[in-house]
Parts: sequence; C-alpha cells; structure tokens
Amino acid sequence: MQPKPIRIAVIDDHRVFAEALAGRLSVEPDLAVVGTAGSSGEVLDLFSHHEIDVVTLDLDLGGEDGLGVGRWLRDRWPDLGIVVVTGAADDAHVCEAMAIGVRGWAGKQGAIEALLVAVRGAARGETHLPAALLARIQVPPPERGGSFMPEADAIALLTTRELDVLRWLMEGLSRNELGALLHVSPNTVRTHVQSILRKLNVHSALNAVALARQAGLVSAREDDVTLSTAAHRIVRGRSSPAVLPS
Repeated sequence: MQPKPIRIAVIDDHRVFAEALAGRLSVEPDLAVVGTAGSSGEVLDLFSHHEIDVVTLDLDLGGEDGLGVGRWLRDRWPDLGIVVVTGAADDAHVCEAMAIGVRGWAGKQGAIEALLVAVRGAARGETHLPAALLARIQVPPPERGGSFMPEADAIALLTTRELDVLRWLMEGLSRNELGALLHVSPNTVRTHVQSILRKLNVHSALNAVALARQAGLVSAREDDVTLSTAAHRIVRGRSSPAVLPS
C-alpha cells in the first residue's frame, strides 16, 4: 500500500510567492498541497476544511504576526509541523519560533532541497534547522556566584547518559549519528531523548538545547578530551543542516 502523501498548507501573504511555492511542492510525489493562506482568517478557513500535517509559515502576514498564528495553530493542533519560510529574522524571532516548537526553518532565497528536507522531517516529528541558526540561540553560561537558575535544576535531573545525549544534540547530531557515536540503536537514542524532554518539561529537542545553553551546559565539541575517533569522523563529515530528533 502506498503511504499517504504529506498534506501541506502554504501560509504567506505574498500571493505570487505562495502560489509559486505551492506549485513547486506539488511536484513532489509524496507531498500534497491543500491550499494557501495569507491571513489568520484564511488560515482558519483552510484548517476548517482540510486535515493538514505541515505548514510553511512566513513571519509577516501583511502586518499580522506569523509566529502568533503559528502559536495559535500549535495550541489547537499540537502534532502540526511548522516550517518557517522567511526572508530574514532577528534573534528574538528565532527564540520565539523555538519556544512555540517550530520544526524547520528555510530562507526564501535558499535551496528548495533544504526546505523539502525540513518539510518531510517535520511530518515525521523531527526538527531540522540550519547549524548557523542554532548558533544564534546560544546563551553565555551564567557567572559564578550568580542567582539560582531553574534551568540548571532541571538539567540536574538527567542521568549521565542523558547528559551525553543532550550535549551531542547541542552539536546538531541526528539520531543515526548519535546511535553510531554511542554504539546504540536509533530507537535507544529516541528513548533517551524522550526522557530528556520529559525531565526538562519541553516538547522538542530544540527547546532542550536552548534550555541547556541557558543553564550553561557545555556542548560536546571536537576538542573534548573524551571525543572518540568515530565522533571526529561524524562531526567533521557533517555538512547538512542540523537534525534534532523530537
């Protein structure tokens, strides 16, 4: 039996761009565009008539806040995959997108292949973000003697292995890469990630990464003394956008 196509809505107030993007996505045999919308009212009408798996979302909808629309959608359809497609964004927008659980990010002038990866990943519950975007949400560690941080208290709940997984998530490794690095199956990695999300009380790996940075947790970088040869090979060989398992 052929799997059902991923049902997509394009949300962008620029009609020419929206129609062009919808047309391009429709070419893919595993994607089905159900329609386009340029305002919150049109979004509501679209969702009242269609079941939708993923939306591509612009940040500015003719003066309306695109992320506000995204938050409204996630509140009503928690499993919806949201992929931001925008021209530019400041750090505040990036952090807000992270907070509402956006699963992907692509530039309007970027390669369509990157967007397709993000859309398909969002439908699977994965978070696909460019590594450069992840770097923008890094937060400096707190100074010694600073005030108590609830993020650090949450991190303290994690086991040693869960901390290892979280530190490598901060480097943007995928489930398969983490499995190879830690010599466990991707399903075991997924179990660890789900436990991390539960303990940190967040709903995506991206949120977990942001919380870890706020708590001052150090990521597993290439100069880490515990880094194995396999880890060097995995990290140095990566050139695609970061993939964070949800």
